[in-house]
Amino acid sequence: MDGELSGAQEPGGPTPAEARKQGRRAARRVRRLRRTPWVLIAAGAVLVAGVGAWQLYATLWALHSERVGRALVHHFLQDHALGAPVRSPGPGSTKATTASLGACKTPSRGTPVHALLEIPALGVVAPVEQGTGDAVLGVAVGHDPYSVWPGKAGNAVLLAHDVSYFSAIDRLGHGDTIRYVTPCTTYVFQVSSHAIVTAGSPVYDTAAPTMTLVTCWPTDALWFTPDRFLVTATQVSKRPTSSARHVYLTAERSPSVPVPATLASQGVTLATYSLPMGTFTLAGTPDRAWAQTTSPLLVDGSAVQAFIAGVRALTEDHLDWWHAIAPGVKAPSPLVGARNPGYLTATDVTEQANGSSARSVTLTDTVSVTGGRHPGRYMMTVRTAIHGHSLTISSWTMTHD
Repeated sequence: MDGELSGAQEPGGPTPAEARKQGRRAARRVRRLRRTPWVLIAAGAVLVAGVGAWQLYATLWALHSERVGRALVHHFLQDHALGAPVRSPGPGSTKATTASLGACKTPSRGTPVHALLEIPALGVVAPVEQGTGDAVLGVAVGHDPYSVWPGKAGNAVLLAHDVSYFSAIDRLGHGDTIRYVTPCTTYVFQVSSHAIVTAGSPVYDTAAPTMTLVTCWPTDALWFTPDRFLVTATQVSKRPTSSARHVYLTAERSPSVPVPATLASQGVTLATYSLPMGTFTLAGTPDRAWAQTTSPLLVDGSAVQAFIAGVRALTEDHLDWWHAIAPGVKAPSPLVGARNPGYLTATDVTEQANGSSARSVTLTDTVSVTGGRHPGRYMMTVRTAIHGHSLTISSWTMTHD
């Protein structure tokens, strides 16, 4: 029957003459597109989907924290035979380590890192990987595969999550330097412009070698924002990668949270628990370079995990779970045995840091509590403390709003 009906006109479909007209119109549209002087880099979809998808952060950080802390920058140096092996820091630490760049050799084994992105004015040294998915952006700066690589004629598009490597690119001024360091060649760019655009806006190609950095706007948002911040830089020179010794910062692993196994099996991350996120503030006296790695967000991910675990332990009236993640802390009575709270405001996060170490994290929001012994509307403040490589809840206060 299928063979008998092949070529038959579907009821209500175009006549053969109309079909030919439609085909000619489509062909003309293709020819017009080919004559367009500006070639759109397919970053519109990337800008919509790639940057700021907080809901996946916690899971991705847990999966890749070791890769972030011990591998990306330093394996790039080792894999490309760029000097002696780099020493690794101890567990949970963040240290500056020195390595020699300059031996332009074929890599001994594959590495996902194509180059290092250096922004001296901000203290940024970031690994660059191919791709714009969360698996890449959770640990590195991502290169839009529809654009050229830096150093080639055209516009190279590089993306990173806000509150991470690109958290301060809005501070870059005209003429500031950006370096793209490959095993053999270092390409030097100077900032020429910046702009705030709507997510999905096209990024245009150029004739000369240029680079566009893309992140969410505002850069302190822990949620998916509708706008993007773009910094465009023009290549001004290139040179053999220096043989001088350079200092790179090694990011730390995320602090662990002592969540009981039974509670952990219920899911205590943003991938399994709906929690509206607000803004992020890094307070104290953090090291400038450390502040623009994934380390602050790794710590923040652990604090969110402790927060979610605390809510689940309280609402399920499992005080044994509570005491494991909040040792010595009195349980807030409004949540004990209550239903899961309704979040009336987004959860804002403030992280206190000193040098290259986080000391504590505070989460604040307003919730509506139903059930339990004290239903009502509360302002909630949760503080966590970091001791060694462990993060626990240090206080949990709820006051009537």
